[in-house]
Amino acid sequence: MDTAARSLLLTGPRRLEWAERELAEPGPGEVLVRTVAGAISVGSELPVYTGTARSAEPPTHPRMTGYESAGVVAAVGPGVERLRVGQLVVAFYGHRSAALVPEGKAIPVPEDVSDRLALLAILTCDAAKGVRAVAPLPEEPALITGAGAMGLFTLFILRAYGVAGVDVVEPDPYRRALAEALGARQALHPDEAASGGPSYTVGFECSARDDAFALLQRRLAPHGRMCVLSDGNLEPLTLTPAFHANELRVVGSSDGWDYHRHAAWYFDHLRRIPTRLADVFQVEIRAVELPATFERLATHEIAPVKVLVRWNRER
Repeated sequence: MDTAARSLLLTGPRRLEWAERELAEPGPGEVLVRTVAGAISVGSELPVYTGTARSAEPPTHPRMTGYESAGVVAAVGPGVERLRVGQLVVAFYGHRSAALVPEGKAIPVPEDVSDRLALLAILTCDAAKGVRAVAPLPEEPALITGAGAMGLFTLFILRAYGVAGVDVVEPDPYRRALAEALGARQALHPDEAASGGPSYTVGFECSARDDAFALLQRRLAPHGRMCVLSDGNLEPLTLTPAFHANELRVVGSSDGWDYHRHAAWYFDHLRRIPTRLADVFQVEIRAVELPATFERLATHEIAPVKVLVRWNRER
């Protein structure tokens, strides 16, 4: 059995190197997964690549890149019962051609779900955790600042959970159009959104920009609730006088609430209700193009919501 794996390592700011090694046979409770597709999560990965990410800990190198992977189970270890050889799964092992994954960490994907939508089971779960923390009622108006990946996934979750009036603030016209296609009541340029008064009960900060966070605070009604879903790796986010005057509440949210349970709901939802969620992948590349693509992102030659990375085969 072929157990070679190729991984993309970040060895320093804007320095990427491919590393190759042999994987062991899958051990008890493990599966060997060969990658089919992956994704660049631009908001999270690009600041790490450039060395500009704000973090509580100093960066260390070399470090693995990426975290969203979809692959086919190539072999199973002793005691594996839930997964079978040939099955597509989603897992968290990044930009590498193959990996050994504990069975409990691999999410099985139904045959009728595309690679693109399968990969989004991860970040839609992260968005769902933030939505669940704020727990908006169906009739409560909601505002999202930022229509990047996390903002669009938050919109998707809010609409799927039954929240009817969701507005989005975003400067980019393509992203505003995509927000409307995903069910936003309005997709507003920041200048339009800044002209109104407090009118939202719940808000979600997904831009990682302090001016957008300030706008969100101004637009929330007294005793409003907001969740910060952006990574906080670009700019410090400041509490403004509106936060105190309106006695707002804020929570932070990070990883997903339960990836397996969310995926079961998510895949069922996809079967019942068509969505344009896969349109967040504005750029598609081959794995060999990953280093050049990170540099194109860093120089702003391209600015997609997400990048799809093709590996061994298409499904």
